[in-house]
Amino acid sequence: MKLVSCAATLALAAVASLGAQERSLVLSVYGGGADHLADLRSTPAAYFLPGYNVGASAGVQLSRHFAVHGDFTYTRNPARGASPFAGNDVNRFFYGAHLEARVPLGAVAPFVFLGGGAVTIDQVGIDQFPHATRAAAMYGGGLFYTIPGSRLELFGEVKGLTYRWNLAGFNRMMYDVTYSGGLSYRLPL
Repeated sequence: MKLVSCAATLALAAVASLGAQERSLVLSVYGGGADHLADLRSTPAAYFLPGYNVGASAGVQLSRHFAVHGDFTYTRNPARGASPFAGNDVNRFFYGAHLEARVPLGAVAPFVFLGGGAVTIDQVGIDQFPHATRAAAMYGGGLFYTIPGSRLELFGEVKGLTYRWNLAGFNRMMYDVTYSGGLSYRLPL
C-alpha cells in the first residue's frame, strides 16, 4: 500500500512540475444556439422552442492536457404548448466549474469537459412561477484552433446541462444543449 501511495505522490509531483511550465490564464467568450432534448410534458404538449446562448469562462491551463474553468452561460428560449407560461421566454443562468481535457494536435486540439454547478430559471414577462435555482451537471466537447503567432484560439463546442425542473406543476429532468462558437485568449502565468 505504501508503494502505491509513494508512486501516486511522485506521479502528481511530476505532473505538477510539467504543468508549471505550461500554465496560463484562459479567458473565453462564446455564443450560439440553445435547445432542449426533453419537453416539460408530451400530452398535452408543453415545450421550449430553440433559442440562444451567450457566455464566458475563466480558467487555468494546468498542463498541456488539463485545465480547470469557471463558467457562466445565459440561455433564453420561448415556451409553447399547454403551460401557464406559454408565449413567454424563459431564461436560464448557469454558473459552475468544469475540468477540461484536451489533445493538442498542432494548431488544433479536440477537447472534452465535465463539471457541475447551478442553474437559475427565470421567466420573462408575467411570472407564472417564482425564479428558482437547481443543481446542474455540465458536460460536452469541442475543438480549439490556435491562431498561429498569437495567444488567441477559436473554438466550437457543444455543451449539455442536466437539472430537475420542478416548477409550475411540472416535475421533469431537463437536458438542455447549447452549441457555440467563441474566442479564447491565453495569458502566461
